[in-house]
Amino acid sequence: MRISSSVLEDVCKRMIEIILFCLPDAFRGTIYYVGPIPDLQTIRIASGRRNRQTDEIIWGVANPSDYDYPGKAWDAYRDRPGGILEAMAWCVENQKSWTAEDPEKNIRCVRKQLEGKATEDYHHMEPVLVRKIDLWNELPPLTDYPMNHLEKPVWQETPFATVAVIKIHFTPGSIRRGDKSTRVIKKLSESLGTQMLSLHARGVALEKEKRLAEERQETCNTLAHEFRNIMARTGFAYRAINNEISYLRELWESLIYRHNPEVLTKHKIIADVNSVLRKLQKKSGSREIPRLVRHLDQLKENTLLPEQSAMWLQRKIRPLWTSILSKNQISAALRRQIEGYLNNLAESFYIGLNQTLIDKIDNLSDELKLNWTELVYREIDGRTNGILKDYIELLDKTKLEIPHKRQTLKNFIYFKSLIELVPDIENKLNDRLELLKNGNLS
Repeated sequence: MRISSSVLEDVCKRMIEIILFCLPDAFRGTIYYVGPIPDLQTIRIASGRRNRQTDEIIWGVANPSDYDYPGKAWDAYRDRPGGILEAMAWCVENQKSWTAEDPEKNIRCVRKQLEGKATEDYHHMEPVLVRKIDLWNELPPLTDYPMNHLEKPVWQETPFATVAVIKIHFTPGSIRRGDKSTRVIKKLSESLGTQMLSLHARGVALEKEKRLAEERQETCNTLAHEFRNIMARTGFAYRAINNEISYLRELWESLIYRHNPEVLTKHKIIADVNSVLRKLQKKSGSREIPRLVRHLDQLKENTLLPEQSAMWLQRKIRPLWTSILSKNQISAALRRQIEGYLNNLAESFYIGLNQTLIDKIDNLSDELKLNWTELVYREIDGRTNGILKDYIELLDKTKLEIPHKRQTLKNFIYFKSLIELVPDIENKLNDRLELLKNGNLS
């Protein structure tokens, strides 16, 4: 049964109190829990005796018992040929009470008789029964029930299961089978069965509620994880947008170079320095020079923001060049030549922002040139979604001769629609997850 041990103990103590207060000749009461099948472990839950002088109930002072925790399994106390018979086995299996009105002759008081304590063992034992259909959602198969001494499953001829046993000790000679005291105990055992079933139902409901809450939380976590993955994948939209901006930046810098042919391009500088480095590689055999050439080629292939290009130069190219210098014999002239290339390369990163060079573009208005430089030298992220419309307006309303202009314009329009959906989707999903987590999702 799904009942916490502390709650069950409290219920059993209250039942013992009621019985001892109702029956003047009763002086000690014990309640044993029985279950589950197939072990039918019987464990003493609560035991108390009446203080004859004060009528106070003193708890936990009963004599040591075989049924103290962890109790006895069915196979240890059931009837067996040639074995000592126990009243507990009779109550659990037959679901009938047992009254020791003459313990010196009672066939199920043999242990006390052997100990010479039979005169102290006037008692009545009453099983606490619960309907099987109330206890289990589905009746267990026959193979789940324990066997009796006839090798037959117990409880097959009854609709009940035994969930507890009440044992009440009486003063000598004050108890008779079927008397008022035994009838009172039987009625109260039915009450205890009802209480235990109610507590069991509450325990089952709490377990289901807890399981539901755990499943709900697991579902929320799974959905949140999946959503984070989806949101991470939407990052490609920002990368794609910034690639389009990079394309516009490359076009702008190409326009600068066309109107300023005397200015060395980034591509030309990198091609020259790589040519020198490859010649140096043939002489020195350094393994670092090919790495430096690869870094320079990567820088040439990408039209990064000026500060990004400067960081690439500072963190990847210059440290590697310094390492090459420290490990190889390189002439001062060659060093100066390569250093000159690298300095020119650093200046080329800002070519598109050089106002002197921009002013030489005479076929564009100052407003358009200012607008273009403001837009192509930035990146879009979740905080700058709103300015996408400026790129669309730049491409749509100005008469710029841009290759693939219509396709680029469509890309910006599509990406704008996509990233504008993301916050709305995120807010709605978070709201639904919160409702689901709180159990309010209908």
